[in-house]
Amino acid sequence: MTARSKANGLAALACTECRKQHLKCDARNPTCSRCLQNGYTCQYLPSRRGGRRKARQTTGSLPDQLDINTNHSLSLRSMKQRERGLQKDINLSVPLREQTNTTPLRRAPAPTGFSAGQASWPMIPSRDEINEEQPEQIRELSFHDDRFVRLFYENFHVAHPILVPSTIYHDRQYPDFLQLVVNFIGSHYVPSSPILQYRDKVITELTCSPDRSSCMVQAWLIYSIATYARGDWQGAQDALSHGVETALELGMNHNEFAMSTQPVNSIEAESLRRTWWELYITDIFMTASSKGNSFLCGTMTSEVALPCEESAYTGACDIPTPQTMLDFKRRIFAPEETVFSSFSYRVEAATILCRVLVLNRLQDYHRDHLQAVENALVSWVNHLPARKLDIVDSYGNIDQMMFQAHMTIAYASMLLHLPRSDLQRVLSQADERFWPVTARNLASTFTRPIHSIKATEASRRISDAVSICPNVPKHTPFVIPALVLCGMTQLATSIKHTEECFDHHYNRVILILGCLKSTKRIWNLADSAYNRLRTSSAEALSDSMERWSAEPLRNLLPAQPTSSDEGQINRPTRPATAASELQDISFPQVVPAFIDPTCYNDSFFTPIPDFDIN
Repeated sequence: MTARSKANGLAALACTECRKQHLKCDARNPTCSRCLQNGYTCQYLPSRRGGRRKARQTTGSLPDQLDINTNHSLSLRSMKQRERGLQKDINLSVPLREQTNTTPLRRAPAPTGFSAGQASWPMIPSRDEINEEQPEQIRELSFHDDRFVRLFYENFHVAHPILVPSTIYHDRQYPDFLQLVVNFIGSHYVPSSPILQYRDKVITELTCSPDRSSCMVQAWLIYSIATYARGDWQGAQDALSHGVETALELGMNHNEFAMSTQPVNSIEAESLRRTWWELYITDIFMTASSKGNSFLCGTMTSEVALPCEESAYTGACDIPTPQTMLDFKRRIFAPEETVFSSFSYRVEAATILCRVLVLNRLQDYHRDHLQAVENALVSWVNHLPARKLDIVDSYGNIDQMMFQAHMTIAYASMLLHLPRSDLQRVLSQADERFWPVTARNLASTFTRPIHSIKATEASRRISDAVSICPNVPKHTPFVIPALVLCGMTQLATSIKHTEECFDHHYNRVILILGCLKSTKRIWNLADSAYNRLRTSSAEALSDSMERWSAEPLRNLLPAQPTSSDEGQINRPTRPATAASELQDISFPQVVPAFIDPTCYNDSFFTPIPDFDIN
């Protein structure tokens, strides 16, 4: 066991642990040096040299298995040769499924993650790794796991509620290709699921299916959003193009489509209306990321009625009579305030974002065009009903549609004001998709400092909103670019401002980084966004962090009492009670210097009040 080769001085035998790690082994008995140092169980497999090798039986290697019922004469001949001691010269010819050619037997590889005499679980593959060793029956069984449907509705559906509610999902009996897309998206929330394998199967089903129904539109739509979240920008745009093309072919942009196929107050008709408006919103957000002007349906006039409230859609009551976009616009001149669904305000917020994108990409425009878009941003907030200003109720329930609407308005405000501000671009990469790109000639109605203040204020609103509901994986993936731009704006503002409010901007940046860090475990887009913001933060804040950390603690402590104060302290006073003494010892006076300083007082540039969850 400890003998070494005379030629190279290496051991002729290696233990199982060294073999598994492809390391050199000194073959010491009973324990080699490496296993002794690391505390591993050192075991050796018996040598097979000089004897006949026996093939291992594996489930996925049928061509290498012996057919014991064929060629019985070979077995008799091999027994006679073994009796003569000719075991080294045996060459068996094995017929492979009625083929005439012969193939030598191969030894099946050892299963990954197991060692002789030591039980251990197989290594878990990465999220985007295909498990080729998994049988087809197991893959089919795991793909249709109800967990994926549940995770889809708990995480993805709440941000993009276009399919029927979860209570009637199985009764709806969606086509197989749509169910595959639902399972594919739900598999992202299971760490060990082979996502690439599911994606390839989804693509095959979607591209090969001749179906041209609304279900195909819904399948392409939610698949495009998931592909966008995975960081495949071009693939997401292509998938969305398929969905929009089919929707326009069916006439889903007309109100008669939902009314003709289903009763107007049915859940199915409401699902069709939501599908078109989700196409409309998704098209705008993907165009914002692509830096192009290829709007597919974002600039198209739609006749589809607006969706209802989420509580009515998921509840057991009937769907109310849908309201039109014209009714929504006339609410401003109504004598009494009319409250529309949160989905409606989300649609209007996306429309304003579309106006900002078009304005930024024009080569030349009048300053009144800029002022008109700025008026739309401010007016959207001022015309909100009081119950729509809050994104969280007293029970902690988040209105996802209003959350997205507020985030969209703040995101649009940053895209509008950042290119016209004096904030420096704090990016380590030259090609950055998250920073707004505009034409050269930028007409403005404000000075550059005013645009900087408005951009910083918009970023503050985003960080405030995400601090209320920081579970970003449950939000739409379209919030990721807004978070990155929020962090970039805070970095640029911290460089421009004095050191006194450094900690204020620093805390907002680490809040955004934490949200992106938790999201990147699910979506690859958040991974790249997190790395870019982290790199930029390290470069922009390194000097300020050193100066902030170098401040002596005595500068933060209250000043020492003067001589007059000492006289007052030494003056005899009435004895304090035990309770008051205990209170003074346990709860000292709060030092104001330890409270994070604010960057500035309440801003005059935002009409949005502080969020109130009561």
